[in-house]
Amino acid sequence: MMENSINIRAELEKLEIFPAMPELAHKIVALGSHPDINDLVAIVEIDPGLASQIVRQATSPFFGYRGKVNSVRDAISRVLGVDRAMYLAYGVATGKALRSPADGPVGRKAVWVHSAYSAALMQSLAGCLPKAAGILPGICYLCGLMHNIGFLLLGHLFPAELHALNKAVLDNPRTPIIDLEQSLYMSNHAEMGMWLMKKWNMPAEVIAAVHMHHNVNYCGQYAPYANLALIADRVLQRLDMGDGGNEALPIALLAALDLQEDDVLGALQNLLDARSDLDSLATHLAGAA
Repeated sequence: MMENSINIRAELEKLEIFPAMPELAHKIVALGSHPDINDLVAIVEIDPGLASQIVRQATSPFFGYRGKVNSVRDAISRVLGVDRAMYLAYGVATGKALRSPADGPVGRKAVWVHSAYSAALMQSLAGCLPKAAGILPGICYLCGLMHNIGFLLLGHLFPAELHALNKAVLDNPRTPIIDLEQSLYMSNHAEMGMWLMKKWNMPAEVIAAVHMHHNVNYCGQYAPYANLALIADRVLQRLDMGDGGNEALPIALLAALDLQEDDVLGALQNLLDARSDLDSLATHLAGAA
């Protein structure tokens, strides 16, 4: 344990007031698991920035839709579908709750870039899985957006500790970030993120993905979501993104998911084709100009 480190797990348990989920996110949650498109469109259109992102994502090469998308309703009904659009809107809305420092390897900008790419990649990989697996692409998207939210919570509540972690990452590029976190504050972003997801009553699949996305041996009830997050992290290392620390695809996990390496590489190529749209989403999430 490093000098001057604190026990953030203990500090979190002391909190009587934790970061609140934004009102727009509450409105989306209140729609239920299968909302009516009219209700969802009405909520999305409350926030012009969110509405523009919904439309932009629908016109991205990632979805391959060649028709015109002139409205939020078009984006949802013709391209995204209600469930996928809802989780995208939900992720964008919740992201506004945490104002972590912007710069650094795990600052707000870098985290949201990685999260936007991870969400798209997880959603794409979910589409490659056998239908019998019952994995929901929309939930996978939300898992990708949220899986590193622990870094944002750290910066929101403990900016000095985030600054120390950013410095440690730069000074020790070969050391797994989980080890650096443990030395600095006796916890890590996966544990912190899990804590917040439980406070916000997020879906169990998201809680599992946030908590276990670094655990290659995890095989719990919602393991496919955590496993896909881990695979996405490793793939994105090839683009110099994220904190996975390892580019090697876990063969055992691919086999357990019935996922082929060609599927993963194809999804990565689709990601590269849509980079400008994903970068736009990340900028919106990070609140940058």
